[in-house]
Amino acid sequence: MQEKQARELNDAAHKEVQATRGIMHIFTNKANAGQEVAAFDSMLAQNEHSDRSVGFSKLPSSMQRMLSHPVIKEHPEAVFDGISEGIIEYKRRNGGEEPSAYVVAAALAAAAMPFGGAQQYDSTVEPTFDSLSLGHHEPLSVVPAATQVVITYGIANSLPLVSMLPNPMGSNELPIVFGTAVAGMDMGVMREGDAMDGDKAGMPYTENRHILTMDKGATGAFSLTSHVAYTANVKADSTTQFIVDTSSKKAPFLGGRVSIFVKGIKIASDESRNHPTNKGVSTLQPIDKIDVGTDTYIITSATADLDTHEINVQFDIVAGSEPDAGDVTVEIFFDYERKANGIQILTEPSIDMEFGHRSIYAFPNRSRSVATIDAITQLMNELGLSWFGAVQTIAMQKQYFEQTGRLLRTAINMCLANQDPETGRVVTFNFTKGGVSPTNIADAFANINITLGMARTRLSTAINLAVGGYDLYVSDRGQAFFSGLSGENYEPTGESAGDQTSIYRIGKLKTSGANVYYVPKSMGVFNETGASTTAHALLVPRAISPAQAPFVGMVAVPPMVMTSNGNAYEKDVAIYSRTAAETNPIPRFANQFMLIEMINLPAL
Repeated sequence: MQEKQARELNDAAHKEVQATRGIMHIFTNKANAGQEVAAFDSMLAQNEHSDRSVGFSKLPSSMQRMLSHPVIKEHPEAVFDGISEGIIEYKRRNGGEEPSAYVVAAALAAAAMPFGGAQQYDSTVEPTFDSLSLGHHEPLSVVPAATQVVITYGIANSLPLVSMLPNPMGSNELPIVFGTAVAGMDMGVMREGDAMDGDKAGMPYTENRHILTMDKGATGAFSLTSHVAYTANVKADSTTQFIVDTSSKKAPFLGGRVSIFVKGIKIASDESRNHPTNKGVSTLQPIDKIDVGTDTYIITSATADLDTHEINVQFDIVAGSEPDAGDVTVEIFFDYERKANGIQILTEPSIDMEFGHRSIYAFPNRSRSVATIDAITQLMNELGLSWFGAVQTIAMQKQYFEQTGRLLRTAINMCLANQDPETGRVVTFNFTKGGVSPTNIADAFANINITLGMARTRLSTAINLAVGGYDLYVSDRGQAFFSGLSGENYEPTGESAGDQTSIYRIGKLKTSGANVYYVPKSMGVFNETGASTTAHALLVPRAISPAQAPFVGMVAVPPMVMTSNGNAYEKDVAIYSRTAAETNPIPRFANQFMLIEMINLPAL
């Protein structure tokens, strides 16, 4: 996808999310329960012009298209009930948590696909099914029900595991646009192109205070010529030292701001009233002799040449001790105002933005369902259910459930592919310490918290991003372990485990705030066999933004109901959809999972 296309699709999705945030209060305000349509009508007129058309124009474009259609105009409750019921079910599955605007916007965009009006931008899309309309729902009377189903299940099935991205243009390819702040030049420890939030994030670049290790010469002499770039090395005592990169440009520094240190203790400086500032030689004055342990260090002379950018120090090695290599440092401030032949010598360090995008691609899904006229009429008469709506509901639920299972299995495999004991994605929690089990629940909880903290830190280091909130997806044995923790440490949601057709939150760890989700055995994620004293949990971080989510998805075509009747006494219903749900295509965020192996547990 071209960069222009990526920007346009990203802008369209952003506008849709912003507009969705503007209507969320209608559905999250308990006072509006059951009165969403009336609250919506009131909101439309609440603008400086008291004009409903102005309020309507500020709605998400997907919502505008649906509410403008004659069928939905007669049944607006299909949209509002769809949102309300989706939020209610989402909250039930996620411990009372409200869905984000991204979740609701994605569901609305999916439901609006058949209503037309979306700007198609993807020129590579195959023509089949790309101009879907309400005519594909047969008969037309099922349109409100179908719309409600898509919205409800689009919201309800959007676990925090997957960031569903709005797709208002109905594109087969949806970009994730991301920006990275990088160093614009070589300066300090940073090199041009280094990420500002990467593994050098805390190293010198923009702060104009440079503490550099001086070179050791003969008989107590130390020297340094300043350059703009240097490298960070770790000394034997585990402290960090900075070594000048002599291949980089020489750096003029300010006179009157030069200080010499021995083992971190200041011993000389040129902070006097009368000193050269930008040319000539500045003489540093010894502060006093310093004692470090049994060693005494005395400076006999020290100069800073502002023309050659060189600093020289001489220690008295007769009356005092000679410092070891690496023990003498100098602090300088680069002079950005210094000019040569009227041209500024140094360029200030710059922070540039690099933008890029990766795409996710929708894939087609198909299924069929056949029922007799007897079964269909019985379903309608006794339960009041539309056959089309029922088929669509079942198809959506099954597809989302299979999708979640596939993603979780992918995460497990990615963890098992890297089991390095120091940096790998598998961390072991041993319930026993030295073969001795904890004597109380508090000790057991403290130990699992330590393990989870280590896993979170390791993951943060790997992706160069702080991991705040996270979720735990647990097996049958895992849920038994966490559910057995005391009320001081674990807060259950009241949802019972064992349902084989859905995944939902069963509790929260109080100290870390980690949410615990039960993964049924039917998903084939945790295939625990053998000893009943082992269990597993998958740690998945909660993304701050969709571009950083561990899994991302979108809907190009929502599940569409179509009929093909070869037998007058049967209904042959076909379901077609085009969706995507993948690991994040941005390399940095592609693997954001940690597998916790819990061993030597009490028999579960």
